[in-house]
Amino acid sequence: MTELRKRLPQANDSLFMFFGAWLDARGEALVPLRKEFSPGAIPALLRFVWIYKFDTDRNDFVCQLAGEAVNDAWGKSIRGRTLREIVGNVDYPAVRGRWLEIVGRPAIMYGTVNEQLAFQETWRAERLMLPMASADETIDVVLGLSLYTLQSRASGATTAASDLTEHHPCEDFL
Repeated sequence: MTELRKRLPQANDSLFMFFGAWLDARGEALVPLRKEFSPGAIPALLRFVWIYKFDTDRNDFVCQLAGEAVNDAWGKSIRGRTLREIVGNVDYPAVRGRWLEIVGRPAIMYGTVNEQLAFQETWRAERLMLPMASADETIDVVLGLSLYTLQSRASGATTAASDLTEHHPCEDFL
């Protein structure tokens, strides 16, 4: 975990707790099986956790789980919705490309962005996204933690995102 801290010194400590639980679940494997990841290892973070699985029939990632804080930020439950439905047609190609790298490479992704979500308020999101494998060992699951902070309009927050996205190959953390 110290290697990730060196690469992301600005990241919130909760992201490192989340990453530690992912590392524990994977053992010596490159990525953990989804069934090996224990939500009990991070009870204080569960409201910020989400899971998407790539659905080959829909050719898109589908939300399987979203914590309370995630649903609150989006203004409604996102469970069962596709990535395209959630992020919209404009942002979908870029986001989908990043997520395909997470499961395809596989890689860890850290990012920060300003987003206009529920009720057109601007939220600052800091995320860590991690790949996991289904029971058949296909790496097709994205496990994420999103920490949202409401940006005050009085502070001059805008929707123009100061987007930061970093990918780090999972093999760097073996």
